[in-house]
Amino acid sequence: MKYMRSVQKVRLRQVRDGRVRFAVDKVNRPQDVWEALLPFYRGADREMLSVLCVDAQNRPTCFQICSVGNLNTTRTNPREILKVAILSNAAAIILIHNHPSGLAEASEEDLEFTKAVKRSCDAMGLELYDHLIVTDDAHYSMREHGVM
Repeated sequence: MKYMRSVQKVRLRQVRDGRVRFAVDKVNRPQDVWEALLPFYRGADREMLSVLCVDAQNRPTCFQICSVGNLNTTRTNPREILKVAILSNAAAIILIHNHPSGLAEASEEDLEFTKAVKRSCDAMGLELYDHLIVTDDAHYSMREHGVM
């Protein structure tokens, strides 16, 4: 048998980059997520988008900042969000991004982006539990507001 082309054999693994402390074992409320992740967002001068992965019992398994943008926008491709979820064997994810302006409300762009990520999650067998918008003083849950 003659081989015409070789392909790299790879192994995927995550690299740990610190820890995030949660006051609860299971994430049951958006407030739990906001309180745990506020240290990563407090005082930020630009938008950041992150993903929190949870297992089937809603226990947080990993957290990753997926994108750092500018004053009023940050976006990434849904595949960059799903990559960490798949590598961590997550059952579901929670998106989080901040609004440095201090306004904890969803924009039309935020809603459209969430829909795109939801479609990608559905295709991959993952659940998108929520998308939180956080500020130093408040948070907005798309699930609690019935927009997802």
